[in-house]
Amino acid sequence: SIDPTTGKPYRLSFPVLCLEDVALAGQKVVERLGIEHLHAVVGPSMGGMTALAHTLMFPGAAKQLVSISSATHSLPFSVALRSLQREMIRKDPLWKKGQYDIDVPPAQGMQLARKLGMITYRSAQEWSARFGRERSTDDSHYEDGDAFGITFEVESYLEAHAKKFVGTFDANCYLYLSRAMDLFDTADHGGSITSAFKNLRLDRVLTVGVQSDFLFPAHQQEELANAFDKRNIPTEYILLPSIQGHDSFLVDMDRFRPVIAEFF
Repeated sequence: SIDPTTGKPYRLSFPVLCLEDVALAGQKVVERLGIEHLHAVVGPSMGGMTALAHTLMFPGAAKQLVSISSATHSLPFSVALRSLQREMIRKDPLWKKGQYDIDVPPAQGMQLARKLGMITYRSAQEWSARFGRERSTDDSHYEDGDAFGITFEVESYLEAHAKKFVGTFDANCYLYLSRAMDLFDTADHGGSITSAFKNLRLDRVLTVGVQSDFLFPAHQQEELANAFDKRNIPTEYILLPSIQGHDSFLVDMDRFRPVIAEFF
């Protein structure tokens, strides 16, 4: 984003971003389009948190909420993982305290952060079934004399995704969005989840979780569903047996499509 006062990118002078800011921006777009009521707000993961923030900030603006693999807040475990990802980027010499050259990004830090991210997004069960102990046939990652280069297919998979990621995502943007997920807490809207939900005006809610998700464990979706139940909002909670972990909503469409289609 360009700072209008300087004509240059904000970089780290950009204010701390919260998911409530994203929800507010979305509502501004809705109002600008002349839409008075939304049939539903739908979001997975961080998008689910943003959708929840929207319903808390604008009661009655949407009739229904669909929350997929999301939660009322991030667990300490998830916060710890993301803090390590951010550190990987910030420790890259090319990051330069956020003042890096756009054409020379902190690629190594971004690649490491992406690799750790990919590990948290999937599951050990899936990778055992998908890769097993297969050896990589791609020797392009090796350097002469490097005895610790890529040996296994799962390593090659991580390397390919990491390199692809660097060319599609800005490092500072990654840091801001990652931190925004850590900062979101439903209890901030009233002192507790129960208090935060008092002003909700929803006709129905669908919460969907995945058994193999350890970034946003199933018990967090259950907690969310129970909070809506206590508010006497008709709520359906569905736990899917997908083995692709947190990323299941991106890849296991055969399980997710029917559930969401039936809700609507």
